[in-house]
Amino acid sequence: MNADARDRAWEYYETAGRDMNADLTALAAHPQGIVLLMPRLVVLMKPVCSREVLLWTDLPQIFPAADAWYVHLLVGDLALARRLAASLAPRRWLCFQRGLRTPAPHRLPWRAFVNH
Repeated sequence: MNADARDRAWEYYETAGRDMNADLTALAAHPQGIVLLMPRLVVLMKPVCSREVLLWTDLPQIFPAADAWYVHLLVGDLALARRLAASLAPRRWLCFQRGLRTPAPHRLPWRAFVNH
C-alpha cells in the first residue's frame, strides 16, 4: 500500500468512478470549503446543514445556517486531522458517508471528533 495520502485519494476516486478534479475545483471555489492535499493527509470538506443529507455532496451548495462540517473525503493521518480540526470554527456535528462501503450518512458530535 502506498503511504502517500494523495495517491490513496486518487486511487479511491478512480475506484469510485468519480472526478477528483471536479470535486477539488468545487470545494476550492466554495467560500468555506476546505481542500488539504498533503503527503500525510487529504481532506475535502465544507459546512452543511446536518439534516439536509441529500445536499451534502452538492459541493458548490452553500448553507448559511450550517450546523455541521461535512467530510467529503479524508485519507491519511486521522490524529493529524483531529489536531487541525481543532483550529476550525466549531460546529455541532461532523457528517460523513463511508464511500463505497456504506452509503448511509453518519452524524457525530464535532467535539467527540476533535477531543478524541
